Amino acid sequence: MTEHGLTLPAILLATHVVTSIVVLALRRRPLFSLLTGTGVTGLIMLVVANLGEKGVGVIGVLGDTWEIPSFNLTLQLHEAIIPELIFLHAILAATCVLTLLTRGTSNFLPGLYLLMAGYSAMLMITASPLIRPFLYPLFLLPLTAWLPSSVGSRLPVVRKTVLAPLLAIPCFVMANWIIFHQIPFDPQNSEYVSRVNVLLSVGLFLLCLPFPLYQLQQDESHGSFILPSVVADLLYQFMAILVLHGALSFHPPLREFEPLYAWLGWAAVITVVWSGIAAFGSQDPRRIWFYAAMLNWGMILLVFTLPQENNWDTMLGLFLLRVVSLMACITGLTQLDTNRTRTGTGWAGLGNSLPWNMSLFLFGALGLVGFPLSSGFGHFWVTWQFIATVDWQIAVVLALGTALTAVGLIRVLRILLRPISETTHTLELTLQRLQAASLLCILIYFSFTPQAVDPLLEPLLSRFQ
Repeated sequence: MTEHGLTLPAILLATHVVTSIVVLALRRRPLFSLLTGTGVTGLIMLVVANLGEKGVGVIGVLGDTWEIPSFNLTLQLHEAIIPELIFLHAILAATCVLTLLTRGTSNFLPGLYLLMAGYSAMLMITASPLIRPFLYPLFLLPLTAWLPSSVGSRLPVVRKTVLAPLLAIPCFVMANWIIFHQIPFDPQNSEYVSRVNVLLSVGLFLLCLPFPLYQLQQDESHGSFILPSVVADLLYQFMAILVLHGALSFHPPLREFEPLYAWLGWAAVITVVWSGIAAFGSQDPRRIWFYAAMLNWGMILLVFTLPQENNWDTMLGLFLLRVVSLMACITGLTQLDTNRTRTGTGWAGLGNSLPWNMSLFLFGALGLVGFPLSSGFGHFWVTWQFIATVDWQIAVVLALGTALTAVGLIRVLRILLRPISETTHTLELTLQRLQAASLLCILIYFSFTPQAVDPLLEPLLSRFQ
């Protein structure tokens, strides 16, 4: 730490906090608030990327380490976490841009910037009495409790999502106590290692939120603007993947603990099946995207449990396409739901009035389940072949879940395309068409060139080798 305490980690966190205050002060002017958020986030990405290219150590005046003696913590902005920081901030910047396009409220920005400060701090923790992965639930607890602030202007209240890290904390703390206070005094006792493996497996299961815990993450808002809460869930899920990798790295015996893979594997399969059945029976566009997203998350967890090495590139590739498809899907849904709410009519015939945004919604949802010619099909097909070589029965279940979800989406499509004479929806504006068409072009590009995610994927994989 420098003499005056001015370090890169402190500046980064202070920037998030100050930006949160600024956008809160500008809440009555959504345009200025969102432009400020977009500009600050873009500037952070440029500065952090520049540090990654030239090396953090090029700045001699500012230190890259921030020690907090009162909490016995050390935060360090080292080069290994720069790709992750850029990725998180890219999601935040895209959220601001999509909010501008959909003319959504900016009330969520203060809370989302505080979330970003918390996640950035989690990435930079390098030294403490607890091994870093075991600190994650302690940080996720207050962060998940703040998530409702991303939906509207009301004060933050504890949401169901807080239950997962709350229940995981005792598991991680007890595992940490055994590692530091029992195993060193009797390293030959395999029972201690077995207890740690069980505790960590339970904690990781809770944090990953598979079936039936995925209900803790379902959005409960009934408004038209659900993008902020979806983005908050994406940030949480990315941190859950980091927790999985961190726990395996800092406690190698966990890699050979078969119950962890069995629990998550079966939960992932049930998540895929249940999501497919739920989507098949749903006729509400505000719900079917959630089932498609949970099927996608179940597939990602399923890849983690496969008895193969170096599954992280497949998991991260699927997650990158998950972010793109889900944000595009929610953007199209927001435009549809806003028009439905404004006119006071139902979903029937809405696709005839807003064909481009309807296409964006459906194409993004299909990309989540890897439907042919969708944005996620390339990675889904490779993943499906990968799973089929291990267990063809699981591959059939995955294909069945995808087919059921696709049938549910076709049913929703039929509702949206009912004759226009039955509705009083307003026609799609030219600007809305251009916005939807631009996002559709991005999805189509990923459909025909799935390797386009490789430049984004390779920097992230440096931490997962």
